[in-house]
Parts: sequence; structure tokens; C-alpha cells
Amino acid sequence: MSKDAKTQAVTITLIVGALIVIVWNQGGFDTLGRDNDRGGGFFGIGPKADLEPRDVIYSMLDAARDGNVEEYLACYTSQLGRTLTQSSEEMGWDRFSQFLRDRNKDIKGIAMNAPVESGEETEVRVEYVYVDRNEVQDFYLVKKDDSWKISRVSDIRRVETPVPYGTPVY
Repeated sequence: MSKDAKTQAVTITLIVGALIVIVWNQGGFDTLGRDNDRGGGFFGIGPKADLEPRDVIYSMLDAARDGNVEEYLACYTSQLGRTLTQSSEEMGWDRFSQFLRDRNKDIKGIAMNAPVESGEETEVRVEYVYVDRNEVQDFYLVKKDDSWKISRVSDIRRVETPVPYGTPVY
């Protein structure tokens, strides 16, 4: 083996070793070999933590923005879930998908409070930011089969904002 080949082999070995140490320190090997439908860990290897209540709300909002009816309905349970499923069937998935996109297109931002647990239910206050107003809605989630689902929501309430969204600041 020539001197250049040995130098290259040592350099590659050191780089690979350094990467292994980095992955090890970040817990990348802790999740190898475990099966989980969410994937995760270091570079998507292994499981991620279960979805938290706020994650479910973000998933629902993302699905609504994208018009993904199946993912949207999967975020709900109880009577509310059954009602939304019935509405989607009566409207047809294409119209319901468009309804979801239209209803969410003007939202400029979302703010969520930390979940408040009370018994078997968790409450999360969500504030929707629009150009001309803010609205607040409370989401109530329950844990079903080891995952959180939205079981009911409060009526939407308008919140007065002292400075409207997009106002220039001088």
C-alpha cells in the first residue's frame, strides 16, 4: 500500500469515527431496531415520541390547509368526529376538501397555550391570527388507543387586537 493510500485510509477512518461519536452522543443508536409508524430519532431512524395534544392540533390545521380530508378526520373522535365524517360524506370529499382549504386560507398565524389537563381530558387554547382580527377557540382532547384525538371544540370567539396584523412599526 502506498503512503498516499495509507493517509487516505486513516483520514476516512477518522471521519467515520467522528461521525459515529456524534451520532452516539445525540442518541442516534438508542432507537435503532425499534418499529414505530412515526419514524424518528437521529436522521429519521427509530421512533419519535408519541404525538402530544398540540401536535394533533397542528396536524389537523395542516390537513385542513392542504385539504386532506382523511388526515383531517383522523384527528377527531367522539360525536364531533362522527359529525365531521357525516358532513364530509354528504358534501363529497372534493367539496369538503375545498371547504377546509377556503376556511383556513386567510389564517396568518397560530398561537397555542400549553395544554391544561383535567381528568381524562386536555384543553388547549388556540388563537388564530388574521389580517383584520384574532379569534380564539378551545380544543378538548382525549387519549384514544395511545394517541390524542380532538373530542370537542368551543365556539370561536373574536379577540380585540390593539395593533392589527401587518401594521408597520416605527
